[in-house]
Amino acid sequence: MTDEQLIEILRHLTTQAIPNPDIRHTQLLRGAAVSHIQMARVIADLKATIRKMNSDNARTQTLVIILAVVAVIVGAIQAVAAVLSLCR
Repeated sequence: MTDEQLIEILRHLTTQAIPNPDIRHTQLLRGAAVSHIQMARVIADLKATIRKMNSDNARTQTLVIILAVVAVIVGAIQAVAAVLSLCR
């Protein structure tokens, strides 16, 4: 079922009158089942989003570390060049 169909079912379950008490429990269970399906879908989407963000963050972290190492190396080279120029 699509999300739109589930929303429509929930709308009907929550707005229509249920005069027969024997059926009322069934309708409540159906509503709970539909809500559970929707929540499971949301959680699955969140898990996929979290996985993607984790991989993006790992890539960004790697690039930042590489840039930091390059900056330290450049700083060391500049320091050595400055010391050598003072020694001449």
